[in-house]
Amino acid sequence: MFTADVPTYWIDLARSESTRWEEVISHERPAASRLLEEAGRQFERVPGLLRWVFARLYQRSGGLYQGEIEAWARALGMSSGTVTILNCAYELSHLRWPKIFGCTAGVRWADGLGMVHVRSLDWPLPTMGAATRLFRFRRGAREFVSVGVPGHVGVLSGMLPGAYSVTINWAPPIAFPSFDFGPAFLLRDTLETCDTYDAAVRTLTETRLSTSVFFTLCGTARDRACVIERTQREAVVRPMTGSVLVQTNHHVAGQFTKNNADILEGESDEDVFSLAGSSRRAETLSRTLGAMPVPYNLDASANALNVATVLNQDTCQQMVFCPDSGDVKVWRRAEH
Repeated sequence: MFTADVPTYWIDLARSESTRWEEVISHERPAASRLLEEAGRQFERVPGLLRWVFARLYQRSGGLYQGEIEAWARALGMSSGTVTILNCAYELSHLRWPKIFGCTAGVRWADGLGMVHVRSLDWPLPTMGAATRLFRFRRGAREFVSVGVPGHVGVLSGMLPGAYSVTINWAPPIAFPSFDFGPAFLLRDTLETCDTYDAAVRTLTETRLSTSVFFTLCGTARDRACVIERTQREAVVRPMTGSVLVQTNHHVAGQFTKNNADILEGESDEDVFSLAGSSRRAETLSRTLGAMPVPYNLDASANALNVATVLNQDTCQQMVFCPDSGDVKVWRRAEH
């Protein structure tokens, strides 16, 4: 069952990193503890010393938001190494420690709304849906939103109202992750610093990354959207050329399709995270999003996400962004 009852918090970026999350921590410590303990079981074989080393390497590489990670570690009674590792779960998934993550995202123009960006997030953590929160970050007059969970300081899905929205999809790994920019950290930094769609495209295309990822970026003008297919050093920008643009978890750009070999075979013929399953989700969302009924509204847009296998057993979040108006609506799986 999904619910639109999603708590919202304001994060004041003018405050020090050690205090920015105080309100969230005071209200959400139990939810964060449950979620991070569940995620931590994916890494239970990693010894404490190695966690400490990982945190030191992250710090020495200039990793962002170290003060925020430390604040969460203190609040939860966990080591900074453990919380750092859990904030880098996306990158570490490319070492095959956690299960593959899935996601489905799409963009289209809707009369009366402008550009609409829909997205479902599939993570194999039963508590993640219930822990979903909407965070509104503020620095002076600048505000941006993120759909996230307490304890995770990066951004997987976000929007700068009046400018653009952007979401992350898991991409097949092709190399050992490095300590360059993690995708979720880069996405948050982009929302903090890039004022325009074009600036966001440049940053997400040109910044050296720790590992492969897909960014789906949606602007405010008609057909102003793209998917950025990324490896650590290379990028291909797929602009919106038809009525609908979608992305799941496989490469479409010709020079990268060889990287799909890693997901060629799934655990079963019905595995939604295999290459066939990813292609099927892309085809389904393209069809359902393209057939959205009139009149358009946020709820109708989200209905495009409620079709199997876009909706699957690991779907924990659904959302719709309208960058022009700044409207966002989020649904979380309340029971799993």
